Amino acid sequence: MTLVMRDSRDTDYALMLAAASLPKARTELSPANVDNPVVNDLSPTLQPVIAGRRRAICCHSGTLSGRFPPNSLAGVAECVEARAPRVEVDVCFMADDAMLIFHDAGLDPSTSRSGKVADLTRADLADVRYRWGSSHGLCFLEDVVDLVRGSATMLQVDLKLMRPITDRRAEALQTALKPLSGNVIVGSQAHWNLRSLVRVPIAFDPTLQWHYDPERTFAEALPRTLGIHGLWDDAPIAVIRHATPETYAESRIRDIRALLPAAVEWMVDFATIFRLAEFGVALGDRLREEGCALAAWTVREDTPSRRDVVQRLYALGTEIIITDAPLLVAEDAAAAL
Repeated sequence: MTLVMRDSRDTDYALMLAAASLPKARTELSPANVDNPVVNDLSPTLQPVIAGRRRAICCHSGTLSGRFPPNSLAGVAECVEARAPRVEVDVCFMADDAMLIFHDAGLDPSTSRSGKVADLTRADLADVRYRWGSSHGLCFLEDVVDLVRGSATMLQVDLKLMRPITDRRAEALQTALKPLSGNVIVGSQAHWNLRSLVRVPIAFDPTLQWHYDPERTFAEALPRTLGIHGLWDDAPIAVIRHATPETYAESRIRDIRALLPAAVEWMVDFATIFRLAEFGVALGDRLREEGCALAAWTVREDTPSRRDVVQRLYALGTEIIITDAPLLVAEDAAAAL
């Protein structure tokens, strides 16, 4: 079996995938059929039982082996075929309300066309290809839903829309996801848009409310205030020196939960999770008290001390780890057992 790697760093990861490979069983997943090393049922590997609870490892941007462009239909097909428990894709609305599977606001530099996604229509993308993996065109939400429907894989939609969602778009999104019968979750940083989604489970990414980024030196992005406890946070309590770290963290958890109490998950960057742990707050355990799960993003192949990061996240009550290197994270998780 020949595996095509993007660069030498992919070698170990590709060998892991090849070691798990078995003959093809699901020929209907045609987007991944071309030059695709087919893996066996990875659901046990990607759902480790940690401290008596089954966790999930989520394939970020439809990435399992790394052989296909992020957010491509072939990448998603590979995840579904491997029975990955969860696959994440990004959804952007276009000018004609088509729901494109794409991460960035603009098509440059990753595709053969330029322009802002929000200014283009579905017809404009008929001949557009990814620059890396030029045989792969762009796909739409209904394509992904058709692929995931009836499988063992949960679809995680990262809704990139920041402007207020219209009723028509909210309806279109929920209708498109209906065939998944609840085996789906929609996440966003825009809680004002998630409130409009009443027929699908929702997950809140509180990055615009607070996050820890010690390397950030500018105040143009949101939040604009660097609080006394080291988190970027525009809430008044973030700059009140009489608030202990524990008091501050608990107050903000309650505040942010109140923004979107219907959220069944929080999706939080792992640096923020670790900063809260320094205050004595195990965020995953704290959220579980309110029936809310914690998903941590994004662990990558080259994340420094990756194995330690994975094991610390589980120790802090994280239920889902979102990653570009699912098999490596699974190996890291197994080392903790």
